[in-house]
Amino acid sequence: MKAMYAAFLATVVIAVGAWYALGEIGFSAGDRSSSPAVRLGDS
Repeated sequence: MKAMYAAFLATVVIAVGAWYALGEIGFSAGDRSSSPAVRLGDS
């Protein structure tokens, strides 16, 4: 049971870390899937 909880915690930590890291370097879904002409956020 302890191993299962450790695996869940590791999955959450990796997912959150990847979400922040990829967002910081410009790999967000909005940056990857829209052209500059239709992007509503940062100009």
